[in-house]
Amino acid sequence: MRITRYSALAIAAGLLLLSSLCLVEIREYQSAQAVKQPDLQQLVNLHPVGWTAISSPYVDPRWNESMKGDYDLVAAQAYQRGDGKKVVVVMTWSRDGIRRAGHSQQICYQAGGFTVTPPEYASVATKAGKQDMVTFTATHGNLTADVMYWRITGGKTDISTGQQRNVAIRFDKLTRLVQHILGDLPDNLMVRVSSDRSSPDQPATAQIDYIRGFLEMLPASERKLIMGHQ
Repeated sequence: MRITRYSALAIAAGLLLLSSLCLVEIREYQSAQAVKQPDLQQLVNLHPVGWTAISSPYVDPRWNESMKGDYDLVAAQAYQRGDGKKVVVVMTWSRDGIRRAGHSQQICYQAGGFTVTPPEYASVATKAGKQDMVTFTATHGNLTADVMYWRITGGKTDISTGQQRNVAIRFDKLTRLVQHILGDLPDNLMVRVSSDRSSPDQPATAQIDYIRGFLEMLPASERKLIMGHQ
């Protein structure tokens, strides 16, 4: 059987793909041994003075378990302040920060039947430094919530909104894949804080107050994990 030039190229491409997959598996194993798994539940249980833990559908262990198909760790807690303002805090973490990274949260809300506004970049200034994040508003029936979230990938802030053009998204994925193959596999942490509006036309601010107080009260080691390298 004669091997043509095209057949040779196909075989070479197949061998290259196979070797790349083997290298990825090796990298994943090495990263799994090196990366320390954070205690997300302990982090979520930390809260600023003046806030009290309350019950919420998001705190249901069954909800947490249902999310572990997408992430390695999931933790959530709802809090209420003395003035009645409430927030819901959700954190996810995955050792594979490329294929199992925290989703763009506006997409998650849309999948849940919410109508969302275009995501925007924002930041919260704290005594511990400025934290950049993504913000949007989600509406479902009579419920309107203001949502803020950010992701930390490999120790660095990653606040892409998911609104980039297709070419940019593909280039970003290609870049991450190359980093995945040639370098250490980055982990990914996602932090989301949301607050329901008391009136549809009155933006909520409790999530901003909570984020600021939370970041300022964290011990240095936990703050580095939550905020990334500032």
